[in-house]
Amino acid sequence: MKVLCYCEANSNTGFGHFSRVAILIKIIKKKYPNAKFEIFSSNKKEAKNFFKTKIVFSQNIFNFIEGKKKKYNLIILDPPYYEGKINSKLNNQLKKIFFIKNRVFKILKLTDETKPTSHYCDYLINDYPLSVKFKRKYKSINKNIILFLGIYAFLYPNLDFKKFTFHKKKYEFLIAFGGQDPKNLAKKYFKSLIRLKIKKIFILNDVSYKAFSGYENDYNIIKPLSNQKKFLNFLSESKAYISTPSNIMFEAFSMNIPGIVIATQNRQKKMGKIFEKMHIVKSLGLFKDINRDLLLKNINNFFDIKLKFDINKAIKMQNNLIKNIK
Repeated sequence: MKVLCYCEANSNTGFGHFSRVAILIKIIKKKYPNAKFEIFSSNKKEAKNFFKTKIVFSQNIFNFIEGKKKKYNLIILDPPYYEGKINSKLNNQLKKIFFIKNRVFKILKLTDETKPTSHYCDYLINDYPLSVKFKRKYKSINKNIILFLGIYAFLYPNLDFKKFTFHKKKYEFLIAFGGQDPKNLAKKYFKSLIRLKIKKIFILNDVSYKAFSGYENDYNIIKPLSNQKKFLNFLSESKAYISTPSNIMFEAFSMNIPGIVIATQNRQKKMGKIFEKMHIVKSLGLFKDINRDLLLKNINNFFDIKLKFDINKAIKMQNNLIKNIK
């Protein structure tokens, strides 16, 4: 099994695409332990540091794959664009890959779109909680497409969730504003949050960590960005979290940990509201509309999570994915 994985990441968009492709690689290795992987990414330096494997890149992904169509068994596509900002040139290249003549490789595509669009692939993963309603639209493009939809289609970091679920709680809140925190939310809210007489752990980017590490005391533990395993351990040791509406909502849901989320873009705001309706988080809206007083008010009037994570559904979804990948 030879696999080409297309994904992008940078300090502005975060490293969620890298993380979920890494989880996919782990899943595929369960079925094909000798599988070989290559990463197609323009951010070669970050990709090399993250994946520790061969990195390739070309300005035209279609031409690259067409020229090597017999080399790969599986192509994983995790496009870097969001709804409303679609790169039509790239979108056309990805579509053409599906129609490569005499292709023998399968195509697995990832998305978290909140409105159904056309996808040209053999397998599609969409973890947007309401994506189960998109089945008819997706099937109208390709009746043979194999779909993995809904909140349990998220690529949860580990099938053995128990290793994170039952940690002793050390902190009332974990506070982390999504990767490199491009909107500087840590800076905006830090001095208000540290005054709370409850034990908290802050996970900060390099700039914020250098600025605020001196404030550490019995109530405030200050940590720099860490790898996913360490981060999940810190999360599991927390009773709740404050963050952006991003992957942390899924990860915390798998541990039945509630959160308060602050969106940095409209797309995040929409996702946060969906999770709020499912009684998983409290969504405060866009950061520019949220002052310190509003945040502190919501911390003081917090709630317990109502929708409980069903580990069996998550395991069933991942096992089904493993079964179908060929």
